[in-house]
Amino acid sequence: MSTPVVQGELLVGMSHKNKGQLVMLDAATGRRLWAGEGRQGDNAALVVAGSALLVLTSDGDLTVARASPKGLETVRRYTVATSPTWAHPVASGGGVLVKDAATLTFWSFE
Repeated sequence: MSTPVVQGELLVGMSHKNKGQLVMLDAATGRRLWAGEGRQGDNAALVVAGSALLVLTSDGDLTVARASPKGLETVRRYTVATSPTWAHPVASGGGVLVKDAATLTFWSFE
């Protein structure tokens, strides 16, 4: 159910392998450049927000990361929901909107 995103020359997405694994491909060739650890979740919504990549897993963990051909560098990690999150986060006004099964919340990065 995850939709990959393109950031520069990189394609970043979520694979079902290893019980949920972020992967990065060269967008021009399709060659795999990097794969993260497994067991990262059943699903993830990925959003490019300027130079950052937002990764919201279905269990409510939001990771702000930087992508490079060497992999994803975690900048910050937050728990933003206690019920399932299936909608994509929305970067807006210095923060992010997160919709979980029960609520819609705005998380400020300030």
